[in-house]
Amino acid sequence: MPALTFVVFLVGGWLASGCTSYRPQPWSEVALLAYANTKNDGAVRVSVAVLNEEQNKALFGASLVDVGIQPIWLRIENNDTVPYILFPHNVDPQAFSSLEAAYRSHYRFAPATNEEMDAYFVKRSIGKLVPPGATITGVIYTNLDLGVKEVVVTLIGPQRIKNVTFFLSPGGLKTHYAEVDFATLYQPGDIVSYADEQTLRTALEQLPCCTTNKEGSAPGDPLNLVLIGEAEEFLPAFIERHWDMSEKIYTGSIWREITAFFLGTRYRYAPFSPLYFAGRRQDLALQKARETIHARNHLRLWLSPLRCADKPVWVGQVSRDIGVRLTTKTWNLLTHRIDPDVDDTRDYLVQSLLLSRRVTKLGYVRGREATQIDAPRRNLTGDPYVTDGLRAVLMFSKEITPIFQLQTLQWEWPRSLTLDGAMPWRNAN
Repeated sequence: MPALTFVVFLVGGWLASGCTSYRPQPWSEVALLAYANTKNDGAVRVSVAVLNEEQNKALFGASLVDVGIQPIWLRIENNDTVPYILFPHNVDPQAFSSLEAAYRSHYRFAPATNEEMDAYFVKRSIGKLVPPGATITGVIYTNLDLGVKEVVVTLIGPQRIKNVTFFLSPGGLKTHYAEVDFATLYQPGDIVSYADEQTLRTALEQLPCCTTNKEGSAPGDPLNLVLIGEAEEFLPAFIERHWDMSEKIYTGSIWREITAFFLGTRYRYAPFSPLYFAGRRQDLALQKARETIHARNHLRLWLSPLRCADKPVWVGQVSRDIGVRLTTKTWNLLTHRIDPDVDDTRDYLVQSLLLSRRVTKLGYVRGREATQIDAPRRNLTGDPYVTDGLRAVLMFSKEITPIFQLQTLQWEWPRSLTLDGAMPWRNAN
């Protein structure tokens, strides 16, 4: 009987393969170009578009998202007098070849159809040589990213190099950030602007020390970070340093989180519980996943009513999850345990963002009194933490700022970074 069942299975698959056809829809590069992002670097023009699930199903005749592949469409127009070579693996070091991407999408028992698919995927792959006066188009088969995706297009020519960077929104990730109406979050009368750094420092020191529960009746994790700039200025810094947006809590994300928990696997976009500042949960949640869901760095940010030099001021809380434990204080009886040394996580984030070269100024202000390891404070779920009581303040710009040109705010400074009680360096006059 098992042998007969196997034969029936094979014959059924063979018959089904005769009905399998491969019918990707015709491409319209004009349509792709219409919603692509385009940048010029001298005489070279680069356009990039990330294909969403619906588009890649239509254009490739297969659901590439289901197999973890995200095609990136490029158009490179070389109006220079020299040739350039495209380095596709700088877009994604773990990118798939065209035949590997096709293989992951193959039908069962349909060899002829799969050969058609192979040829089609190869045909749509972008070339590597861009002769002078020529234009090339095609796709790179990258790994799936949700929320925000960084794409760096690297072109090498004789005695020259071009790195054209894009930050794209592939969609497919449900976040609270997408639901916040920042334009109406505060009334004009709520906005407080500061023209000089000293009055701003005073305002930042007067912010609450900590997050709270929803009712505002109990303190949580310390507010240990301030970012000054538009989201479009600081988000690229996070994405460059491999931080991801976090999903909101809903049925789909809960199921993925439970699955990752029991399998001990990584979940880059895992949701995390809300904490509150100014009476509302975080406006933006970011995380840097580690090897399993039990460990990650995570950040909550709130847009405040403060402004500095016409730039918004964001207040944040950053900490590191180092494990999972039981608790009666959450709906699912589980919570992450945070690293008690919250300053180490704060300073790790500061140094990581400085390496993005998008920070123009750095300083620290007093957020609360320091604590000692023998008398720690506790957050809402009872985890102990120790801190020097400082909150880091970073000012951002869209322009690239070499780290040696970083300006320091002449405010507080962590003791671990001082020389004989003084700042390690001061701004040049």
